[in-house]
Formats: sequence, C-alpha cells, structure tokens
Amino acid sequence: MSETRETGETFVLVTGACHGGWAWRPVANELRAAGHQVYSPTLAGLGEDDQPRDVTLTDCVHSLMDYVERADLSDVTLVGHS
Repeated sequence: MSETRETGETFVLVTGACHGGWAWRPVANELRAAGHQVYSPTLAGLGEDDQPRDVTLTDCVHSLMDYVERADLSDVTLVGHS
C-alpha cells in the first residue's frame, strides 16, 4: 500500500498600493502553520527604492506574472487586497 501525503494549497498574496509583501506577514504565518505554501511578492513600484509615480497598473500585473513564472508556480490561489 502506498502512503498518501496530503499537501496544502499554494497561495500568492498580493497587496494594493502603498504596501509590500510584508503586509501579509501575519496571514502568511497562519497559512504556513496550517501546511500551505505562501508567497507574498512586493510588486513593481512598491519596493523600498522604487519610484511609484513611474509605475502603471500594467507594470504591476507584469511584475506579478513574472514573479509567478520565475517561481515556477502553478495551481495557485491568488488573494489580493487594495
């Protein structure tokens, strides 16, 4: 008989303007404690040294898509707030 290992979901937590991935830390910790994989990227224009005036919504979308692709993520639950 083979052992079945249950794995958690993969969450990508995305903040709105004026926040970075750090804003999800309490939620991310709870999800990880429950056995899930959690990613909380800081989007283009929202990093410490970024100039948000120069970043469009399209830039943010591409930033998120690039992050997911670079991390080789699939079948994720995307959670966002604004």
